Amino acid sequence: MNDGKQMRNLWDIKAEKHTTPHPAEKPETLMERIIRIATKQGDLVVDPFMGSGTTGAVAKRLGRAFLGFENAPEHFNTASQRINAA
Repeated sequence: MNDGKQMRNLWDIKAEKHTTPHPAEKPETLMERIIRIATKQGDLVVDPFMGSGTTGAVAKRLGRAFLGFENAPEHFNTASQRINAA
């Protein structure tokens, strides 16, 4: 990441098209960078506001365990399907 150089405090991450109907879906590129920096394979990633499931899907693809919470049933179902498909 960052061609072996120290990370800058400004990240240039391109916008991504939403893949779900959730209004605040985050880019997978952003979540991948955060998860790679903050965890290692096998670690547990917790998202108390799971939303569309971006964090869970990326965590699963990167070999992390995931625990997410979402109180809106329609978003929970979307997130569950997205994470299970990852």
